[in-house]
Amino acid sequence: MKKARSRTNLRNSISRNWKHQVGFEALEVREMLDASGELISLRLEATDLSGNRIQQVAQGESFLVKAYIEDRRGDAGVTVNVDTANDILGNPWGFFTAYFNVTYDSAGFDFDESYGVHLGSTINPVAANTPATDVDGYIGRLGVQNIDISGNLHPTEVELLSFRMIAQQPGTYNMEEGINPHFHFDVLDYVENPNQLPEDWAVNYVDGVPQLQRLTGDEFVAATEDADEYFSLYHYGQQRLTAENQVYFEGVGLQVTAANTADFEVRYVLDPTLTTGGEVSSLPENLDYMDEWDFFYVEVYGKAPAGNSLINGVVTVDYNANDFEFVKAVGRNEDPTNLRYSVYLAEADDDNGSVTVGFNTLATNLGDDQYALIGRILLRSKMELSVDYTNGELQSTRSSVVSLSDTSATVINKTTDFVAIVDGTTPTGVSFDVWPVLYDVANGEDRVVGLADFADFVIAFGKTVNGDPEVRKFDFDDNGSVGLSDFSYFVQNFGQSAAVNSTRIYLPGYPGDLSTPPALMGSSFLLEGEPVDSRSISSQPVPVAETSQLVTTNATSSETVTQSLLILPVTSTSSTGSSTQLPEENSGTATDPTTSTDTYVAKLDDQDDLIAMTSSSWDDSLASEDEETSFANSADEVLALWEDEDQL
Repeated sequence: MKKARSRTNLRNSISRNWKHQVGFEALEVREMLDASGELISLRLEATDLSGNRIQQVAQGESFLVKAYIEDRRGDAGVTVNVDTANDILGNPWGFFTAYFNVTYDSAGFDFDESYGVHLGSTINPVAANTPATDVDGYIGRLGVQNIDISGNLHPTEVELLSFRMIAQQPGTYNMEEGINPHFHFDVLDYVENPNQLPEDWAVNYVDGVPQLQRLTGDEFVAATEDADEYFSLYHYGQQRLTAENQVYFEGVGLQVTAANTADFEVRYVLDPTLTTGGEVSSLPENLDYMDEWDFFYVEVYGKAPAGNSLINGVVTVDYNANDFEFVKAVGRNEDPTNLRYSVYLAEADDDNGSVTVGFNTLATNLGDDQYALIGRILLRSKMELSVDYTNGELQSTRSSVVSLSDTSATVINKTTDFVAIVDGTTPTGVSFDVWPVLYDVANGEDRVVGLADFADFVIAFGKTVNGDPEVRKFDFDDNGSVGLSDFSYFVQNFGQSAAVNSTRIYLPGYPGDLSTPPALMGSSFLLEGEPVDSRSISSQPVPVAETSQLVTTNATSSETVTQSLLILPVTSTSSTGSSTQLPEENSGTATDPTTSTDTYVAKLDDQDDLIAMTSSSWDDSLASEDEETSFANSADEVLALWEDEDQL
């Protein structure tokens, strides 16, 4: 334990000359405030989590403190006595070692131990240190010994490290009360108490800041010569820089304001919302229902407090990992037409059902008077629902809730240009009615519309329902029998998989309860030109635009099919997949749902065409020999059925 000063000597025994102005520098000013002839500069900078410099932070909000270091040889006013024989050069080559402590007002700020210390991206440390943080207002032994193996020895200023702080008590914390670096051998000063053992002495605080004292004598020599905790430069004769006129320190002052909030709203949609310059005059409606394979967007909207605009947002979305899965975050790079914020952070924890996403923009006119669309988070359903008519018509299953659990924003004042971190509101979450995919009925409902489903369809083809739940599964048009219209629905959805974001075509009214008689009871087909209920399509923003070549059965048949087919989905039938399999947003045009089913079927030349259609949308490269044999046998059964006109 180092001997402490007497309490009567209240000020730090280090004769540091803080020549900085008390207050806040303009946003554009980045140069050091009062450096003169020092060889090294170490300055701190406060930023939001995406790196925007800030002057204010709301109580309870997190922010970063970044340390920048620079070899100042070659700068005006910096004198170097060049001695090439002893490897002392006048040009900057960068730092080799940098160790320091930080003090701050313990009432205003708190060190966030969960974040720890992150080294700059270009730093190659010999060993990373664990800082000492057991004393309020003090972070001990920050820094690294840097071995630069890239050949770039940092001749200019470089980010050394960063750590995260949390704003506490509101107030103005100027340069001396703010967050400040010191030499590593400037150690904590304790208040002597003759009635206590030295290890029980209290730290000497002034205005909430722990005071320091400089080691002297043998202790100083041990800290600077026999240890590594000092400053040094490449090509500077292996000299240890330990004097105040050799190292320039610059701290940071901040205002901690009372809690203030940005207004966050969230909408859950299947189709991306269009904006005007990144903003909307009104918020879209939430989706009410989806099918079990749907992908959907969590759209995050934000509006800054009055007099500010919103330049950064960080949100955490929580979901039940059994029901949903994170796919990707969508920002300006993915949709430059409607989004003005870029994604700079996306940390997903699918095991626990959480994703934190950060969005940032250079624009300073968003979210001031209208809601800005900050970004989209794409999720997909993992729910598995059975197509079971045993107890009557299908019913939906209510999903778990998806919600924002944490939000924060960085705003810029439109009058003062001050940048501040503020809290964000967390609107109530939403759940959805989820319906089964009608066409996935075989193989334990394997989340693929494939050959196994086709084989089961063959067995039911030509039958009437008559209360049989197994036949009812294949009566896709809900007309009481399994026929050509049902087959046309099946073909248009054949090859689809839960692993790929795609469009499914359903009978008008589904997803939804079909127990109410449909409007057109006299026909299983739509009349030409009749609009299709929007619920008949599980609408998705990423349709498939390519059509595979048909399998030729004969010249006449194949020509007819080629001319009359709707655009069929050609998707992977594999039930496994990842977000990297997804097509990009807005990469194509969805199948036209207004083409009537009866017109579609009527254009088929003969029954062989239907078999050709099914085989054309099946990727046989993914099929086993057994599956191909099953498909061929099933096709023969359908053709045999069609030979008997009474069964159609």
